[in-house]
Amino acid sequence: MQKIIIALFFSTISLQAWNQRHVVLISIDGLHPDMYLDSTWPAPNLRRLMREGVYALHMKSVFPAYTYPSHTAMLTGALPARSGICYNQPKGSHGEWNWFVDSIRVPTIWKALKMRGLTTAAVEWPCSVSGDITYDIPEIWDVKHPEDRITAARNYTTPGLIEAVEQNATGKLDSNNFKDGSLMLDENAGRMAAYIIEHYRPAFLALHFAEVDGMEHDFGRDGDSVRLAVESADRAIGDVLEGITRSGATDSTTVLIVGDHGFSDIHTVIRPNVLIQGLTGKFIAAGGSAFLYANGDTTGLTRKVREKLEAIPAEKRSLFRILDRTTLDQMGADSAAILALSAIPGTVFSGAVKANLDPFGETHGGHHGYDPNDSLMYTGFIAEGAGIRHGGVIQAICVTDIAPLVATLLGVSFSCPDGQRVDGILLP
Repeated sequence: MQKIIIALFFSTISLQAWNQRHVVLISIDGLHPDMYLDSTWPAPNLRRLMREGVYALHMKSVFPAYTYPSHTAMLTGALPARSGICYNQPKGSHGEWNWFVDSIRVPTIWKALKMRGLTTAAVEWPCSVSGDITYDIPEIWDVKHPEDRITAARNYTTPGLIEAVEQNATGKLDSNNFKDGSLMLDENAGRMAAYIIEHYRPAFLALHFAEVDGMEHDFGRDGDSVRLAVESADRAIGDVLEGITRSGATDSTTVLIVGDHGFSDIHTVIRPNVLIQGLTGKFIAAGGSAFLYANGDTTGLTRKVREKLEAIPAEKRSLFRILDRTTLDQMGADSAAILALSAIPGTVFSGAVKANLDPFGETHGGHHGYDPNDSLMYTGFIAEGAGIRHGGVIQAICVTDIAPLVATLLGVSFSCPDGQRVDGILLP
């Protein structure tokens, strides 16, 4: 009997310690490593975290280097070929995006933690409409009003949660102070997350900041507006860190700062569907890449498409590479695509199909979606807090490696198809 009591005692202590672990995962959409490596960027919280923890010289995205496939990879450890989230929008979309966790074909960290009885939270996280998340304020909107990030979200948020954060953290939220294109979106998302951490202390919280990406689309990889958005996100991270302090869980909390893709300035647009008019295939454009799908007879389609593309003037042909199916398999890209085009940075693809359009044109701003091996697509990673080495640097990590890291920090078993444990992050 005494042995049983002792065993139960230590089992209880172990369980209590396990339940006290917390991970806060913060994504800055469009983060590239120089935003914390270069001291001219206004990001004091990021630089403090990197000094006190571990940071990567770069983190690799997926192909295409896009927001929803990348964020899904972080919480599944799966590349798009396995997760089924290959673009921001499902193929055949009429404006809706991949908002629902049920669209993911592989297990998520949300589900794994729920099965272990751990509480979770999400604020503005891509592809997070789910009953598996304890405290959920998902990223979702009305396709007729995509800038409004609160009206539709009220229908999918954990009952009572929006009202609680409005009363205690943000004030009344509406389509003016919680909208895409406004820095207030990130600021209020940070306040939401800080409130949830302080009052509910979830084992795992995932938070997404969207506005750095938005400014880079409008103004390119660098610029005053982009730097202002970075400063705003960094300040919101400060709110989250204060929320962790107020929760009393600082010593048991790990903070992970991640990005989803880098950015390239752009100047040229290619419309590949105009180039293959008359063939039974269609390209889906994804910024710096485009993927070919069959919409009819596939006989000789690959050969015919290649012939059309190879016939364009050499100067234009040099703007992109053709990737065959074997290469796409190696990159973990959508298994349904016949082939893909990968542009050089500065060039983007459009899915336009009108025959009278010029297949080549001018554009401006910034974009992503390129081959994740291109250094401009590199994104960022910083880890600090419980279980993390102090003052460490690693060369590289991949977005698919975030899920096994979260699982390890929380002491749960999670099998993923493409992610792996990366040395040099955790304490021995």
